[in-house]
Amino acid sequence: MPLMMSQYLPFLLSAILVSALSFHGTSARAREDTISDTDEVEVSTERSSDEMSCSDDGLSDEVIESKDDWLEDGKDAVARKANEMTQWVDNFFGNDERDLEQAESRLRLRTIYNLDERLDNEAKFRLGGKVSLPQISKRLDLVFRGEDMDDFGDDGVENPSEDRIGLQYQVGPKDIRKHRFDLTVGFGNSGPKPGVKYVYQDAVAEDLNFRFTQRFTYDLGEGGYGSSRFVLDKALRERELVRAYTRFLYGEKTDGTEWSSSLSYARGWQGDSGRVGATWLYVGADGQTEPYDFVKNYKVGARLRRQDYRDWLFWEIEPSYNWRIDEPYFDREGAWRIEVRLEFLLFDTPGETLEKQIR
Repeated sequence: MPLMMSQYLPFLLSAILVSALSFHGTSARAREDTISDTDEVEVSTERSSDEMSCSDDGLSDEVIESKDDWLEDGKDAVARKANEMTQWVDNFFGNDERDLEQAESRLRLRTIYNLDERLDNEAKFRLGGKVSLPQISKRLDLVFRGEDMDDFGDDGVENPSEDRIGLQYQVGPKDIRKHRFDLTVGFGNSGPKPGVKYVYQDAVAEDLNFRFTQRFTYDLGEGGYGSSRFVLDKALRERELVRAYTRFLYGEKTDGTEWSSSLSYARGWQGDSGRVGATWLYVGADGQTEPYDFVKNYKVGARLRRQDYRDWLFWEIEPSYNWRIDEPYFDREGAWRIEVRLEFLLFDTPGETLEKQIR
């Protein structure tokens, strides 16, 4: 029975995401149809009047056009409201993937220490974010890969579809907000790793935001890799958000399809000293499909993050409890894990960042 559950767990969450999007999409289309029908009735009524002069016809056209503009402005406002909490959570907790899409340079230097009851303790440094290269091209960035804030892999194995350092070049119009397409190249022991990345993001409802990221990378030594990420965010109230996250990793050297899924709750707050803080609660699991299909780890934990002393300085503590299994049919063992981080936010203007907007 656990084996069957592990096989369908990531796909079940994906199905829930698709169902939610379909439901909200249907509701949104129904509302748009109602608005469209109302506009048609008003237009027909105005045009059927024999007493309307030519000047009145011109005024009517202006009114109809202003209504269309109002509807477009309303859609933009909905999208902004749906994205606001997503942007704040990602910026505050340090989503390196989102930092790569900022207009300006932003880097996060992290000192991380892991204390685990079963695995080896580990101290490491991570640099994430990007540095713009306008002297060469306004579309070209030097990128650094830190850590995925949503992922649950804690066995020290890095994602082979992503590299610690590389270049990205944005293709297509830069003013399009829903779609983004990048050409990438990473640098590893086997040489350059060319790749492509596509991002789609849209507000499917006033309080619901969906994001899909697809990446393909080719390693000259290990072959091709692909990763797919699905993120569904629901804003509850101001400074509160629920996130459903699913990631799939597949390639020539992976254990079939390696997956990770989680459900999280984030809440921001302001301390007595005026510094900003936030809490992140989560449950999740990760596993693989080959040579055996099983769930490697079930995990529940919390992250407490806060600004300290300066706007660019953050500390974070993350306790979690893990139910791991090393091999299929082995006994699953529980273990506590504590991760402590100290982060320095570099090349960032505090007055222009969303970290300030929570105040």
